[in-house]
Amino acid sequence: MSPVRIIRGMEVRPLSVADAPGVAAVFQRSRMASMPWLPVLHSDEEDRAFFAGEIDGGHAWGAFEGDRLTGFVIGGDGWIRHLYVAPEHQCHGVGSALLDRALGDEPSPVHLWVFEANTRAIDFYRRRGFEAVERTEGKGNEEGLPDVRMRHPGPDSAPA
Repeated sequence: MSPVRIIRGMEVRPLSVADAPGVAAVFQRSRMASMPWLPVLHSDEEDRAFFAGEIDGGHAWGAFEGDRLTGFVIGGDGWIRHLYVAPEHQCHGVGSALLDRALGDEPSPVHLWVFEANTRAIDFYRRRGFEAVERTEGKGNEEGLPDVRMRHPGPDSAPA
């Protein structure tokens, strides 16, 4: 599929394993800015290797301003596994464009997990048609923190 133009001259285009260092950097910066309470469990090298595997094994899209990665989404098998936007590009439509791209790739319904304390993300997903369908005390995440599984009925159900 061809790139999709988004705001301020950015494009959404497929990621490759070669983009893993940039993906890891956006993840780390976004995590520190949006979730400073989240423990850092892995080294930079481990993050790069992890995201290389995630990109290789899923539907992976990045928002680029020229050659600079500003955000990314990785999904597969009806799940959105990762959606992160660089702090300076948050609240400018990048996350929405990436989410729309991911929803178009996945079979309906689409699920994701979000930390319960990440209320900004929960609000973001609710505004885009997701609903909370399960809560845990962190039984399935390595951080051991409470989380919420959210579900979207599919791309044809997205709010206008």
